[in-house]
Amino acid sequence: MVPDAAETVERVIVLHMQRSVAYEDGVEAVLLDRATSLDVRGAGFELVDAIRAEVVRDFPRGDFDRHFLAAIQREAERRTDCQSARLLNETGLADWMARSPWKTASTA
Repeated sequence: MVPDAAETVERVIVLHMQRSVAYEDGVEAVLLDRATSLDVRGAGFELVDAIRAEVVRDFPRGDFDRHFLAAIQREAERRTDCQSARLLNETGLADWMARSPWKTASTA
């Protein structure tokens, strides 16, 4: 990976858990932010109606929600000032995930 690309990836990964990601942060940052919001919370769920069933068939979610939330909780316990702790304690990530349309939607 070329240095500029590596720096972009590093910046995008840091930004995607911030309070807000804007187009000024770069298209890569916006794409990762929106993709993780869709995958974790179901934000924009309706935007992928046309392809969701096929993607989930080819790449089943399994216990993604349970494993992801457990990983976030472990990190927040170890590092109380990290972005994972903020997501759990300030934004209510666990509640968002519990209400996610991924929980109730049929992919058929």
